[in-house]
Amino acid sequence: MTLLRAGTRKSQLAWTQSGQALEHLASITPNVTFEPVAIETRGDKDQHTPLATLPGTGLFVKELEAALVRGEIDLAIHSLKDVPFDIAPGCALYYLTREDPRDALLTPHASLEALPQGALVGTGSPRRIAQLRAVRPDLRFADLRGNLDTRIKRLEAGDYEAIVLACAGLSRLGWSDKIRQRLDVDLCVPAFGQGIVALECRTDRLDVVGLLEQACDPDARLAAETERTLMKALGGGCKTALAALAEPHPDGLSLRAVVGDHHTGQLCRRAWTGPRDQALRQAKSMARDLRQEATARGFFPSA
Repeated sequence: MTLLRAGTRKSQLAWTQSGQALEHLASITPNVTFEPVAIETRGDKDQHTPLATLPGTGLFVKELEAALVRGEIDLAIHSLKDVPFDIAPGCALYYLTREDPRDALLTPHASLEALPQGALVGTGSPRRIAQLRAVRPDLRFADLRGNLDTRIKRLEAGDYEAIVLACAGLSRLGWSDKIRQRLDVDLCVPAFGQGIVALECRTDRLDVVGLLEQACDPDARLAAETERTLMKALGGGCKTALAALAEPHPDGLSLRAVVGDHHTGQLCRRAWTGPRDQALRQAKSMARDLRQEATARGFFPSA
């Protein structure tokens, strides 16, 4: 029996989704057992500073990658939306079947439209703020960090009229009943990679590569690579108001993307549907068009 060590963040959601991922891997290879290894990342250590103001990238990834490169773990488990485009040299990513990529509104009110005038919404995401401000310019926003249960408790305590989280995380924790409204992607395009669990390993570990290749979902891979190609071409991440969603379907792929200004709610949008084999080229073209329009309008975000 082979033992593989799987690195994951310490948060409740990360630990839960890692357990689910390892159950899936174990079902594929019954002669392998897995040991989850909790690793604290820089993003976890600082639960108070808004993510958009923390320097650097890979705030929830770098420590896991370092342990992977040193051979302290055999694979790392990430939420793909946390993974910067440039991963550690000599490593590769594989993707599990995507959960619901949409954003979730949690609130005691009936919907986004029903929020009181000037309501305070808990989110520090420039992407979410820009898109919500575009439809509700009256709303106010305040940063919200911490584990999901901590954020939900602050909503229940009345600190906010509403908070915005990812549907996927709530689903994995069994908390889908807390969702008041799943925000349509025409209203709020998700973060790059949202809803996808990524498995990372060293390319020289052929035994692990073979296992992760078996587990990798082809549609999730296509969506991830398309969205990450667009992300790289735009040159942004969680610190700027950028969003993209690729949706593979039997006849091809649909791609939509947004660049926004979270101060004003101005948005530049693009959408495309076409053959799968044109998705990466289209992602680069879409990024170029978005950059040009947003620059012309004076709000292209810095990388």
